[in-house]
Amino acid sequence: MVTPLDESGEPNLDQVDRLVAWFIEQGVDGLYILGSTGQWPLLNPDQRQAVAERVVRVAAGRIPVMVHVGAVATGDAVALARHAERIGADAVSCVGPIYFPARADVVFEHYRQIGAASELPLFVYHLSLVNQLTLGAAQYAERLLELPRIAGMKFTDRDLYQFGLIHSHAPGLVLFSGADEVMCQAALCGAVGAIGTFYNVWPAACRRAREAFVAGSFETGRDFMLAFQTAIAEVLESKSMWSFLRAAIRHKSGIDVGPARAPLGLLERPWSPADVERIVAQVDGWMPDAG
Repeated sequence: MVTPLDESGEPNLDQVDRLVAWFIEQGVDGLYILGSTGQWPLLNPDQRQAVAERVVRVAAGRIPVMVHVGAVATGDAVALARHAERIGADAVSCVGPIYFPARADVVFEHYRQIGAASELPLFVYHLSLVNQLTLGAAQYAERLLELPRIAGMKFTDRDLYQFGLIHSHAPGLVLFSGADEVMCQAALCGAVGAIGTFYNVWPAACRRAREAFVAGSFETGRDFMLAFQTAIAEVLESKSMWSFLRAAIRHKSGIDVGPARAPLGLLERPWSPADVERIVAQVDGWMPDAG
């Protein structure tokens, strides 16, 4: 879930309320909040806690809420995990250590302390852009299974080979695909669901296309993914993803999630209403029962 911000870069809690309600109306199966798309590195702990509290309050048990609590400092992540438990979140997730180099033992101790901080299920967030582990899949899975409260993983990488191997070595882990570009393909590797950026714009279409694919409609999955991948590629190649997300979400829902917090979004070009409408329609037009 994107984190709605006002023009000064502060969390816009009224728009948080509206966005959560809209996602529930769209039939999403759950919310993953304050992750990369939620701009967590640019928000301080108090701001993250305020957003988490509002999301959980509005969700009110109607859909599960997984809170990303990863932080540069392990102590901050531990505090955020404890806060997520206090407010009634359903699970926590955390990215590995970032910026400073960390050997494998340090990475898993970081995870261990976060998992031990609450009684909530823990989902490790494997983000290929910052991942510091060079372990083989068997050893990776073995060490994940040793973590307290480990329930699964959000695996964000376009290369699904290791995804499938981890599933083979630890079939009990609940695995979510984190790369939107391979949403349906990841289901073949053991993904039970998908968590990603562009589902903010196309929650219903993506859910229904994935459901159809898992139910056996290869053609639906193929045709949808080709349209979805093409739309994602156009947005990413524009170097103006954040302005697109704002414009597209407003086009779909009437909700203004605000600008990205600098440096994100700096020097991005505005999108014309015609281009936004064209890209949005390109994906929505491939819903399984669309004409």
